[in-house]
Amino acid sequence: MQSAVLPDGRQIYCVNAYEVEFGIHEIFSDDLTARGLRLPANGTYLDVGANIGLFSLYLRDRCPQARIIGFEPMPAVFAPLAANLAALTPPGEAVELALGDRPGWAEFDYFPGIAALSTQNRAVGQTMAAGLRALLGGHQAGSEVQHIVERTGAAEAVADDGFLDALLRPERVRAQVDTLSAQIAALGVEAVDLLKIDTEGSEREVLAGLAEADWPKIRQLLVEVHLGPEVTETMAADLRGRGFSTTIGAHPLSQGGAAVFHIYAARP
Repeated sequence: MQSAVLPDGRQIYCVNAYEVEFGIHEIFSDDLTARGLRLPANGTYLDVGANIGLFSLYLRDRCPQARIIGFEPMPAVFAPLAANLAALTPPGEAVELALGDRPGWAEFDYFPGIAALSTQNRAVGQTMAAGLRALLGGHQAGSEVQHIVERTGAAEAVADDGFLDALLRPERVRAQVDTLSAQIAALGVEAVDLLKIDTEGSEREVLAGLAEADWPKIRQLLVEVHLGPEVTETMAADLRGRGFSTTIGAHPLSQGGAAVFHIYAARP
C-alpha cells in the first residue's frame, strides 16, 4: 500500500497516490443534497465498488453516526479500503466481494496503474482507459481537470514513450461475487438510506441481484453508469417506475469522451 494526504491534512491508504486527487475531485465536489439526496446522520450506506473508500470518507464527514459498508473485490484495492474504513470513527465495514446477479466467481480486468478503472466489463474498461488517456494528454479536459493533471505531474509523464500504455495495461484477476440481497441478509441490513454503485459497467448486474422483496428497503441510490446515455435513461426510467424521482449528471471523465453518467434517485 501507499499513502496520500487529503487537502484537510488527513492521511489515507491507497494503491497509487497519484490517483487520489482525481477521486477527491470527482467525489468531494459533488453536493449530493443539491441533487435531491438526503444524508441522515445515523443512516445505513452501502458503497458498492468502494475502491479505497473515498466515498465512504465523504459520507463519514457528513454522517457521523452512520453505518457505512464498503464492497470491493480487487485484493490489492481491498487492503487500503479495509485500513481506511477501520480508521473511521466509528469504523466502517469492508467486505471483499463483487456484487452481481448471481453468486460465484468472475474474471476482472484489474489496472494496477489506475486501480479505479478495474472492471468485469472489458469493453467498458477499454472505453474508460481511452477517456483517461485523452484527459491525461490534455485533450478535451475542462480547466479543473487540467489543473489536477498539471499538479500531479502527469502532463510531463505522458510525454514519455509508452508511459500511458504501461499505465493503462490491465491484469486478469479472479474474484468472488455475491448478490446484493444475500449481503443485505448476511449483514442484517433492514433499510438502506443510500445505495451507491460504481462498478465500471456492472451496475445493471448489481441491481439484478436485488430481490423484489428487498426493493422497498432501498430509499435512495447513486448509480454511476458506464454504458452510455441510452442505458442511463433506461435505468433511470426503471427507477422512476419503482417510485423514485431521478436526476442525471455527467461524470468528469465524460470530458475525455467516455460516456459516463450519474443517476441520483430518491423516494419522495
